[in-house]
Amino acid sequence: MRDVPEGQLADWVSRRFPDGASPQWWLSVFESLEVSASPFREMIPERRTEDLTLAAEAVLLAVRLGGVRAAIGAYWMLRIAALALRFDPPVAGLPQILTPDGSAGWALQQIPLTRERAIAESETRRVEHLNAGEGFYAPVGGEVTLAGDVAFSGLQDVELILSALPWVSSHIKDKEIEGEIRSWLKIQGDL
Repeated sequence: MRDVPEGQLADWVSRRFPDGASPQWWLSVFESLEVSASPFREMIPERRTEDLTLAAEAVLLAVRLGGVRAAIGAYWMLRIAALALRFDPPVAGLPQILTPDGSAGWALQQIPLTRERAIAESETRRVEHLNAGEGFYAPVGGEVTLAGDVAFSGLQDVELILSALPWVSSHIKDKEIEGEIRSWLKIQGDL
């Protein structure tokens, strides 16, 4: 992927995976780029900038193509942005999306529910768990058969994004983004 000219990653992925790349493939790409840009690896600063930038481009592309859910993309974008914060001196030349404000602002846009709806769904889930019969739980020692595709609720996506926002929240400069993060993190304990 590093040899793909800038701006041509979508074409490269489409040629390589005409039916779309699997979520597992995308996650392996994100993880590989995260490891390669680690502060514990010796490399020239330009290469680190390239790897972090490529990671951000891959996350955005994976979400746009439907290769990963938007919440997973938001989680990884925040994770890569948090990695970029670990360098002193800072990594030069990174795209806006990898700044704390850029990554958090984008991640907030990926939250699929309003705060009110997230709280309501959380309460519904809590009641379902409290009132669940034996059929709700997987049998001990028995086989589990899933009916159809596993679906992830919007609430799970909210929780995933909220789990990653603290990684960059103390570095936010934009007051509107900071306030939005604070509002979400304030209700996190109620979910």
